[in-house]
Amino acid sequence: MSKKQSIALCGLFVLFVLVCAVLNLCWPDREFSPMENRTLAQRPDFSWKGLFSGEWTQDFETYLTDQFPLRDTWVGLKYICERAMLKQENNGIYFAGDRLIARFDPPDETRVEQNFAAIDALAQNTGLPTRFMLVPTSAYIYQDELPANAPSYDQQQLLDRASQLQQAENIPVAQALLDAREEYIYYRTDHHWTTKGAYLAYEAYMKAAGREDEILTQEELEAVKQETPDFYGTLYSQAGARFYEPDTITWYDFPGLTMEQPGKEPTSIYDRSYLDQKDKYSLFFGGNPPALTIRNENQEAHGTLLVVKDSFANSLLPYLAESYEEIYVFDPRYNRTPISEYAAQCGADEILVLYQTGNFAEDVNVGLLSR
Repeated sequence: MSKKQSIALCGLFVLFVLVCAVLNLCWPDREFSPMENRTLAQRPDFSWKGLFSGEWTQDFETYLTDQFPLRDTWVGLKYICERAMLKQENNGIYFAGDRLIARFDPPDETRVEQNFAAIDALAQNTGLPTRFMLVPTSAYIYQDELPANAPSYDQQQLLDRASQLQQAENIPVAQALLDAREEYIYYRTDHHWTTKGAYLAYEAYMKAAGREDEILTQEELEAVKQETPDFYGTLYSQAGARFYEPDTITWYDFPGLTMEQPGKEPTSIYDRSYLDQKDKYSLFFGGNPPALTIRNENQEAHGTLLVVKDSFANSLLPYLAESYEEIYVFDPRYNRTPISEYAAQCGADEILVLYQTGNFAEDVNVGLLSR
């Protein structure tokens, strides 16, 4: 390369940096990214203490990254370039044919043991029948579709550990999901299972609870079936993916079910405002409120169930709500009320704890269930 060419390249690079700097100054900050479905970092307040500790510098770097002009466009271009180079992963998301699958990294074994111990402590402290359901991610169900030699933790170790609970009853669902893997049981662009996958777990729970005769039939479901097309989920956003077929969310508009949140008027269990947004999965209960109550007007419904959960339970709850008079829903990520106290307040007859394996292994809030 000649000297003139080197100077020209350096000049272009400097010009690019200057243009980006000017755009950063002029470009309005965004609070939320619909594409990534997350809150974006805002400009941190300056302090000398934060500067010398490095905290302010780190926060400012995150802020610049999140607020970079045309961020979504650049992420999409990065995906296209990496696919052109035959890369099989981006941001921890594997490209597995027509499906996106999140990588599952080895968890902290100490935290895993603490979280399992908290489930047993919950059962012991409340004295209520407590059932635990640990749901594998799509990396477990479709492990044979992962790219060759792709690192992925063996989730069977977590599922086996769940079977060793002493106070709580483990309800295994992995095999039922594996048996139905050819059906549409996990979204292709999102980390959640579909309502079909959730139905398999619902069947398993109803049998464990001695309510086999109350299981909803396919004919009953078809009568209230609704579908929402053009759903692009979290994996699609995290990978910066393009050119994938959108998913379809199936949901069931059961009559007589209402949702109550503290300080709010009763509403439908479905927030239809999300049908016109990217985050269509928040159709179920409007996302993940810290606590809510589902009430059933059907006089044949009976019993009060407390569900401690992550977002995987959201598409399963409507099925359960058809049988229970009341379901109290508790998300320990956003609710600091001692769970034993909460169970007593709502008069629960039984407890279901439902988590996806990755969330369960990583979430420090699960340990709070021992209180």
